[in-house]
Amino acid sequence: MKKLFTFVFCFGNFFYSFAQNNYFFPKKQLNSSIPTPEQFLGYPIGSHHTRHDKLVEYMRELDRVSDRVSVQKIGETNEHREQIIVTISSPENIKRLEEIRKEHLTITDPSKPMPDTKKAPAIVWLGYNVHGNEPSGGEASILTAYYLTASQDPEALNWLNDAVILMEPVINPDGRDRHSHWANMHKGDPMVADANDREHNEIWPGGRTNHYWFDLNRDWYLAVNVESRNRLAFYHQWLPNVVTDFHEMGTNASHFFEPTKENAENPLVPKFVYKDLNSRFAKHFEQAMNEIGSLYYTKESFDNFYPGYGSSYPDLEGGLGLLFEQASSRGHVQESQNGDLTFGFTIRNQLVNALATVRASLIDKEILLNHQRNFFIETISQGQKFATKAYIIGDANDQGRNRAFWDLLLQHNIEFYHLPNDITENGQNFKKGKAVLIPSAQPQFLMVRSIFDRPTTFADSLFYDASAWNLALAYGLPHTEIKGNFQKGDRITKTDLKVNQAIFSKSEYAYLIEWTDYFAPKALNQLLDNQILTKTSFKKFSIDGKDYGYGTLLISVQKQQLNSEELYQKLKQISLNTGVSINAVSTGFSTTGIDLGSNSFQTVKKPQALMLVGGGVTSSEAGEIWHLLDTKIGMPITKVEIYNFARLNINRYNTIVLVGGNYSALDKASTQKLKAWVANGGTLITQKTGSEWVIKQEIVKEKLREAKIDSSRNKTRIAYEDIQATEGAKQTGGAIFDAELDISSPIGFGYTNKKIAIYRNNNTVLERSVGAANSVLVYTANPRITGYVHQESLKRISNSAAINISYEGSGRVILFSDDPNFRGTWFGTNKLFLNALFFGSNISLGGQFGAEEE
Repeated sequence: MKKLFTFVFCFGNFFYSFAQNNYFFPKKQLNSSIPTPEQFLGYPIGSHHTRHDKLVEYMRELDRVSDRVSVQKIGETNEHREQIIVTISSPENIKRLEEIRKEHLTITDPSKPMPDTKKAPAIVWLGYNVHGNEPSGGEASILTAYYLTASQDPEALNWLNDAVILMEPVINPDGRDRHSHWANMHKGDPMVADANDREHNEIWPGGRTNHYWFDLNRDWYLAVNVESRNRLAFYHQWLPNVVTDFHEMGTNASHFFEPTKENAENPLVPKFVYKDLNSRFAKHFEQAMNEIGSLYYTKESFDNFYPGYGSSYPDLEGGLGLLFEQASSRGHVQESQNGDLTFGFTIRNQLVNALATVRASLIDKEILLNHQRNFFIETISQGQKFATKAYIIGDANDQGRNRAFWDLLLQHNIEFYHLPNDITENGQNFKKGKAVLIPSAQPQFLMVRSIFDRPTTFADSLFYDASAWNLALAYGLPHTEIKGNFQKGDRITKTDLKVNQAIFSKSEYAYLIEWTDYFAPKALNQLLDNQILTKTSFKKFSIDGKDYGYGTLLISVQKQQLNSEELYQKLKQISLNTGVSINAVSTGFSTTGIDLGSNSFQTVKKPQALMLVGGGVTSSEAGEIWHLLDTKIGMPITKVEIYNFARLNINRYNTIVLVGGNYSALDKASTQKLKAWVANGGTLITQKTGSEWVIKQEIVKEKLREAKIDSSRNKTRIAYEDIQATEGAKQTGGAIFDAELDISSPIGFGYTNKKIAIYRNNNTVLERSVGAANSVLVYTANPRITGYVHQESLKRISNSAAINISYEGSGRVILFSDDPNFRGTWFGTNKLFLNALFFGSNISLGGQFGAEEE
């Protein structure tokens, strides 16, 4: 062990005097006509962080000089960086890639003959750098591509004959470049290993996440971000046998490879994957790491529960997902308990395991190919035998949310169908065209189960991530099971996602827009952008034989800056842009409820919104709001660094958002400034620990429901090694709960069902507000729907408030105990936040505006 530490230290000091190939590829036969990374880039790998564009250029150079390589662009990120796949194989295989792809897909289709597994190549996907500030994988991809292109070793040549290697060098280009610029910008000469140096401590939000501050390693299943959607489209064209996911972890760790923690396996995945395939591959990783003297560990941490990791999604698609975690230098060299840890050392560990993955894949090629065929045979059989023969899902009042869900199903290549007619099942009514049918008997049955399953019992109480991921609940769509026979209509394809503009006639009186559609806020934003006077209804009514609910938008033809024809044309364009239906009416007299001239219609003010970001603020929550408003609403939000708040004129804003985080950077004067702004009529929206902060700073008079002190703590001893498991089990890592919504409140506008599913992954619990109508969303007495929650936590959550409205002076604070925009996929609760944003200034202590006189 002492020799290893000495070598690591020496490497940190003298790495750049070594010949790169001797360090990374000792005793390998390499074609000198293939440019090495150092020759092309101008520096040795490990001495500098490679910009994404230079990495892409090198891959394209390999494509240019070698007939073993083909580079394909699969999309662009939000910041217009290329997403590429580098395909590496023998020249003969490269020439017939499309033929190989089609033949490989027959393995996944039990109705077609099985190809000869001795001749069929294995499909190996090497994925790197999903977290931007875990760059060793991206650098290792450069070396891996170079070796596979230049190698003349017999073993490597056999690999190329028997495999098609699909390499995604950087899964998160935007985050990688954010981190690379930081590390390069602060690199010293000589390099600084001190962990306190600025190089090793990125400023907020850091390079881990993508443009919108999303963690892309949670997004394979959710398919929210453009990077994931581009990848999934390509992934399902190939359905690879093996997929790697190269990560980094804390500097003082060593190196991790699978198997993961015991009892941390997705119960839907065949045990063969974890017990047999993982073990087979682990032997090769063990050998590779032993040969270079690197420390490693297995089985102690990480899990395969959540289906949205790069290392778990393939397990549900007939492949083998493999996680690697390398201790991070977070820069070029950093002190660690194992000696100075250099960037080059971390890269080499990733490199040898990438090559070991290819080696293992080819040694067990026939086992992998047969597993994939058997997987789909067994999956379809399971679906046929499953008690639930199909699921029906859809909201008759919200076609926007329906289409979003359909789009998600298509991302995962799930078969689903239109209803042949209206259906009543288990007491629920589903409309043709507004709901779909998803059969269980299909190749993607396990993914279908993941979307609808509601597990409540688990072998372990500690979770690396979520313990619940029911997407039917996330989208908030009515759904039920079919246990018997069913009929289905046409299969749904991408053409069904096209928005057909609803034709409506011109009115000289008024137009109405129902608030039930998911994209109604987008339509409202466009109305306000065009300075079209718009009101919202605080009561129900019926007109021309049609019922309208809370939140219905009213656009009268009079009192507008546009004439009637201009208004009509603008409304048609807004309807086309958003897919939202608009109804023309010729009278203001209702058959039931309020008339259109009632004071129960209130004018909507355009939100001028500000969100505090920066040090201490939870970047993922801020990014979710930014992403929601950018991509779903088309509305800007001003993002202000927390340290600028003291000198900022906040009176130009009518809405301020505080997501979860630590707001200790706001001093007493800033806190009083915020409090005065609320009292003068502002709307403050808070969530999670942001809600805790405004309570503790006495900006509001609400209370937190504190955890009870465990009186048995001093009586019952706990072994030191069990402390983490005991205390960690009390954290709510991610479960789904039931709550009841006041749909007559502006926060509840657009909802037609009082019961709503909420995602919770925190321990912020709000007491019910003193005001009778102030707690607009309340957890039920027995709220857990699915996922793990400790019994003590469950008791605290039961009957607590999920949303409170606190009235302070002329303004109000809307407190969320949870994150209604979690990971960009909680369509079912997005509108709660959007209602707070658009209607917050309309909410008053008196409820209804406009006093009536006699």
